[in-house]
Amino acid sequence: MNKGEEILAKAISAALREVAPGLESVLEAHLRATLNKGLEVAYENPKEFKDAVSKLFGEYSARLLEMVIINKLKGRVGEEGEINSLEELVEQIRKIYGE
Repeated sequence: MNKGEEILAKAISAALREVAPGLESVLEAHLRATLNKGLEVAYENPKEFKDAVSKLFGEYSARLLEMVIINKLKGRVGEEGEINSLEELVEQIRKIYGE
């Protein structure tokens, strides 16, 4: 796991614990069952991750989780413009870590 993946996976774990304890294991199980991957898929393919979360929790809850994740990392990735999606967040992380 590279540095960007690690940072994003930790932010997702923290966001899930903040939203509701126990969600992390539910989401991990769902991702492993449907995509054969864990939280790292959020970095590898943010859209695929969001689609999987949406199928599990619903579109509104998936968007809420996405915003919590973005807020967790906003200060860490700088304030170079507005970050409104997981795709934009991953793009910013990749720029920072040269990945």
